[in-house]
Amino acid sequence: MRSRGRLGVSVVVAGALVLGLAACSRDGGGTSGLDGDTLEMYTWIGGEADKQQWSDYIAGGVHADPEMKVSFSGPPIGDYYTKLPTVMRSNSAPCLVTFQNGRVNQYVEGLEPLDDLVQENSLDLSAYSSAMLEQLSVDGKLYSIPFNAGPTVILYNRQMFKDAGVAEPTNDWTTDDFIAAAKATTKDGVYGFAIPQASNPIATLMAADGHPWADENGPLIDDPNFHDALQLLVDLSNKHKVAKPLEAAAGGTFPDIDAFNTGQAAMEMQGLWDLQHAQESLGKDNVGIAVIPSKSGASKGFIGGSGFAITKTCGDKQKAFEAIEAMTSKSGLEFVTTSQASVPARLDALDAWSTNAGSPEFASVIEQMTGDATPSPVPPNQAELDTLLTQYEVDAFSGKSTVEEVLQQVKAGLAQ
Repeated sequence: MRSRGRLGVSVVVAGALVLGLAACSRDGGGTSGLDGDTLEMYTWIGGEADKQQWSDYIAGGVHADPEMKVSFSGPPIGDYYTKLPTVMRSNSAPCLVTFQNGRVNQYVEGLEPLDDLVQENSLDLSAYSSAMLEQLSVDGKLYSIPFNAGPTVILYNRQMFKDAGVAEPTNDWTTDDFIAAAKATTKDGVYGFAIPQASNPIATLMAADGHPWADENGPLIDDPNFHDALQLLVDLSNKHKVAKPLEAAAGGTFPDIDAFNTGQAAMEMQGLWDLQHAQESLGKDNVGIAVIPSKSGASKGFIGGSGFAITKTCGDKQKAFEAIEAMTSKSGLEFVTTSQASVPARLDALDAWSTNAGSPEFASVIEQMTGDATPSPVPPNQAELDTLLTQYEVDAFSGKSTVEEVLQQVKAGLAQ
């Protein structure tokens, strides 16, 4: 690996960003996926926020390695994964591609296994979240290096906790502690908790107690812990009266999805990508983050992070790996935290993130959620699962069906 320097970066975006890389060919000087000495990256771009995100990561890479050059292009996230297989098979396939929430399983035929490159470049994988590395591996082979950790956490309204006389959550709070806090903050037309939809809350609650929610065959719908997680969500509404029940809505969108950010709920279960939005809505100092409550009080995190990968057809895989190494380096990811709320996948960059996020104590929460996490494969039918859960789970909240009946309907739908 080359020594890394520091450089001030002037970013210019003209359809795609291009910034700094060295030529050090591993594959005999091929050009597939390169424009001159610039690596081409295919990723999701849904608007200015996504453009800025990739600009930041590339700028961070150049900060770590001034010789790096990467450009990017791609469709919105809704089209990205459907188009990705065709793009990787095309004559103009890129060198680099990106994956969200560990979704590499279905695309490994077009990806280069990274284990040999990791060894040849002496990359220390222990610096990254082990759960994310496992998520981005298939059959024991690593296909993607993580850059962004998206642990699901509890966001809570500090003023509402204070007004209710409730102590702020600790890293060892239990499910009973959480319910007590939700009861105390449910008043004056405000609920203690805003219930999220579909598989993520179920997976998150299962992971908190160390239970994977899926395996290589798909979601573990018959696991009693899967049932218990959905039952807890229903009980929060129907038994404990601390949350508004999920209701059917046009387009499958929960009407109160933004209840926390609009002050209608004291807590929500959300990925950290919503932290900045919540801080802008409620005040930076008014939003706290907490670990997911667990039965045991020793909560483990549920990781849904993202990573960079190399295509099999890339004309210079060593150059591509050096770019990934730079963009996911400690200094590169620390650079990124100065401009956005993205949580770095490297544990040694968390302090920089928590400082820039506005609260140094955030680091202990994220370290627990990312450092001691429950890895779960991402099932290929997750989109279908989420559609079915969103369709049927409302019946459990309305009393039309039991949780057992809902899960059997979902299971039958997946089998069709």
